[in-house]
Amino acid sequence: MYRRYDFDYSIIGITGKLFPYSTKGFIKDSPSDFKVIEDACRKKKEENGKYTYFTLVKNDWTTSNALNKIAGYCHVSWKRFNFAGTKDKHAVTQQLISVKGVNAETLKKLKIKDLELKDFFQSNEELKLGELYGNKFIVKVNDYESKNAKGVLEKFEEFIRNGVPNYYGEQRFGIQRPDNHLIGKLIIREDYENALKELLAQTYPQEGEVSANARNYLMNNWGKWEEAYNKFPKYLRIERIILHHLIKHPNDYVNAIRKLPKNIAKIFVYAYQSYIFNNAVSEMIKRGLLTSFELELPGYDSDMNKIGGAIIEEILEKEGVKLSDFKVTSYPEISCRGTKRNTLIFPEEFITEKITKNNYTISFKLPKSSYATIVLRELIQ
Repeated sequence: MYRRYDFDYSIIGITGKLFPYSTKGFIKDSPSDFKVIEDACRKKKEENGKYTYFTLVKNDWTTSNALNKIAGYCHVSWKRFNFAGTKDKHAVTQQLISVKGVNAETLKKLKIKDLELKDFFQSNEELKLGELYGNKFIVKVNDYESKNAKGVLEKFEEFIRNGVPNYYGEQRFGIQRPDNHLIGKLIIREDYENALKELLAQTYPQEGEVSANARNYLMNNWGKWEEAYNKFPKYLRIERIILHHLIKHPNDYVNAIRKLPKNIAKIFVYAYQSYIFNNAVSEMIKRGLLTSFELELPGYDSDMNKIGGAIIEEILEKEGVKLSDFKVTSYPEISCRGTKRNTLIFPEEFITEKITKNNYTISFKLPKSSYATIVLRELIQ
């Protein structure tokens, strides 16, 4: 389904599927086949506000890489930029960004391939992670296999009214390197050296040869920070920042992790929470127990006496993790108190835009933190 190669959903805890039909097919043959328009929270516009806001339209960029590039052009730290939610890389996406200490006139002068900055305004309100209502998706499915695509799509429109399993999608864990949850687990257990080995040195089949060679060198020469730094390509900016710290401070693993922007470090821990949630939903489908309710995700202040808590506890026991582990004493800023997530998602405004012999285009809206690829997995797997 994804870029014409298989993604093993079981490694991120997803095994259940409810829709009995399928069109098969492929998404994301090109970025323009997958469009995302963010419905961001409204911010008060103030002429002399200390934050500059703009809409970022990107084509085949990750959110973090796009902001890194913009920050470099502005000669400021990328940590000054905030966003409400990350967006797919292999897509055309539109989202709200805020930055402190960079004026709109500077940003308007930027010319970066496949990035557009528009709709500037000032505000004294900072944009925070999670401050969005949801997203609209416009998706083209290519080379589908179905004798009755129209009929399947009509059945799917009826199906989603009863809800789709609200799994966290592969983007939460990493597409080319699906290991965010593995790093997160090691962080909450305060095993920073192995967290860094996974982040810096572990290789995955979908990444490029240059980066894979650099990671393999580091795995086989752990501790040779300067030699490894010289082998890591410049586009692996996060890895190079961490290696640069380790050159100056060998074995200072916790502060090497702290070199990550806090939002990114938290994403690793959130990904591990997401992995536990996915496993719980899969188990509920397996046992025929899945209904629509808010499931408590694990955190140091979570209440496992609520519905679904027993299944979460079973999974944590298998993982060898305790709720108290989510209170990270050596890195308290990324501790997780716990949160809730509905077990089902109800897509809105589902429309079949176009059907041809070789492809069809659909659109729909999802609330924040829900994934279009998960909805599409039910339809075209």
